[in-house]
Amino acid sequence: MSAGALRGALLRGLQAVERCFDRAFGHVANPLRHLGALGFFLFWIVAASGIYLFIFFDTGIELAYRSVEALSERQPYAGGVLRSLHRYASDAFVVVVLLHLAKEFLHGRYAGFRWFTWLTGVPLVWFMFASGITGYWLVWDRLAQFVAIATTEWFDWLVIFGEPLTRNFLLDESVNSRFFTLMVFLHIGIPLVLLAGMFVHIQRVNHADVLPARVLGWGMLAAMLVLALVLPAVSL
Repeated sequence: MSAGALRGALLRGLQAVERCFDRAFGHVANPLRHLGALGFFLFWIVAASGIYLFIFFDTGIELAYRSVEALSERQPYAGGVLRSLHRYASDAFVVVVLLHLAKEFLHGRYAGFRWFTWLTGVPLVWFMFASGITGYWLVWDRLAQFVAIATTEWFDWLVIFGEPLTRNFLLDESVNSRFFTLMVFLHIGIPLVLLAGMFVHIQRVNHADVLPARVLGWGMLAAMLVLALVLPAVSL
């Protein structure tokens, strides 16, 4: 099967799913038809919940983990819920952005007058992942340490730096409070760059869809709140 035929088959499959969602939710509340708006909406949820978490976060090799755990243990229906909401909204943001990217590609919206939107949108995916990675590192549990080592191993494989970066995370003595200060700076700074890029991304889109309908937005928020209550995010 040629690449064009494969893309056509995938596009027809996507359109069939969209029609099924239309029958279930209606055109206005169909998430597949408003992925861009959902992306903006989820970003604001992540930002708002992240501001609250930042108030209680302490930098340090031991303080970082303890301060995050205290959110769930000492204020489970405030900090704990917002921590879970921050986590699940971030996951949903990644899924929505990747679906948005795939949908635009299948529709061929990367050429002609849409080249600017495509060119400014694709790099934002890397800023999104960078934001997520630094967020994982701030928790500094076992998963965060695994992500740190895996990420630095990838950079070492690219031979960008003279000295292997992985050795900086093999021993506790190699990590200090300044590392977490840097991570906080990056975890705030990168999303700000991402937000600025998102607004540049829609500059040439007439009537850009940046806010989902109330039924879709509130439904998404309610679903994530229920998930945060039923299955709260915990450290490893």
